[in-house]
Amino acid sequence: MRDLEGKTAVITGGASGIGLAFAECFGREGMNVVMADIEAGALRRAAARVEAVGAAVLPVVTDVGDEASMTLLGEAAREAFGNPHLICLNAGVSAPTGPMEELTANDWRWTLDVNVWGIIHGIRVFLPELKRRDEGHVVVTASVAGLTSYPWMAAYNASKHAAASIAESMHSELREAGSRVRVSCLCPGAVATNIAGAERNRPKELANASREEAEVVAQLPGDLEEFSERFEAISQTPADVAERVLAAVVEERFWIETDEAYRDAIKARHRSIEDRTDPPARGVILGPYLES
Repeated sequence: MRDLEGKTAVITGGASGIGLAFAECFGREGMNVVMADIEAGALRRAAARVEAVGAAVLPVVTDVGDEASMTLLGEAAREAFGNPHLICLNAGVSAPTGPMEELTANDWRWTLDVNVWGIIHGIRVFLPELKRRDEGHVVVTASVAGLTSYPWMAAYNASKHAAASIAESMHSELREAGSRVRVSCLCPGAVATNIAGAERNRPKELANASREEAEVVAQLPGDLEEFSERFEAISQTPADVAERVLAAVVEERFWIETDEAYRDAIKARHRSIEDRTDPPARGVILGPYLES
């Protein structure tokens, strides 16, 4: 989709991090921007930032895991700007880390509601019209955790594998139909966002019953501290990621990565599938950065 001027982008998880960077980037390209997020105050402040770059902005408080809320997002976007052209299904949360048997049912439900059902609802709301007009682009935010399977991240890994698989399936179906609608799958590595603080937005009905129930074992002693100390040095900025996504949309490219850190890990996983050997991922998902 090479001509973005005057078209409309819808971005979930738009109040912070990568989603906000998307909104600013596409706004500077002359697009109308519909920003969806569950956090009302942060969404208002983010919308003001995007308006400052000269974009027409519609903020819509949205729970992406709720079917009715996503339907209302679609209606609001169309009423404000007509049918959208670029759909960024970006909202995501990270469940607590630890052995999978110690994760609660609510940890799983919350992660899958946002990271998987948020994409499913977005496709249902927006894809039919894109196909009917035979134009547009869908960007699905997955993760390197959707291309590898490091330990102590089972819920997040599962959700991001699902995100990547949904994106691939959508791409294949559109190509089978001869559609000109395109799909990109974003698989970020370390990016300086506040996803680690996503617990603040967990719905009350999916909160864990007690501190003891929610406790999980740290990945490995010292690893998280070491990552915290080096985070700024090893992570990409959301603005950097947004520019990569912009380029992929213009070039109609499917896979988008933020750096080369996981190339060897991804290749090793694929070789293990081809060779029918044991999955190779060991240690923490941050290992490729910490070992470099």
